[in-house]
Amino acid sequence: MEKYDINKLVSQLDFESNKLQKVNDNLVLTKYQIDVLTRNGIDLQTVTSLHDIIYEAEEVYEDTLDEELEQVLDELSERNYYENTNK
Repeated sequence: MEKYDINKLVSQLDFESNKLQKVNDNLVLTKYQIDVLTRNGIDLQTVTSLHDIIYEAEEVYEDTLDEELEQVLDELSERNYYENTNK
């Protein structure tokens, strides 16, 4: 059985990347999501909804196949479903 040093593991966590930041009046994303989307050329100042970001990111993803962008797309798609789908 392998032992883990909990204090060491916690000290290695990047809490800043998961911190929520206001993008504009309509959107709040994590710093990590903002970084990945911006790195892929998606201008977050011009989008007004999660749906808009997802649409633009999917177009970029088709050309780049960036794994981090795919992860962000999955996160945003799931969030969009839970926030904007009538259940």
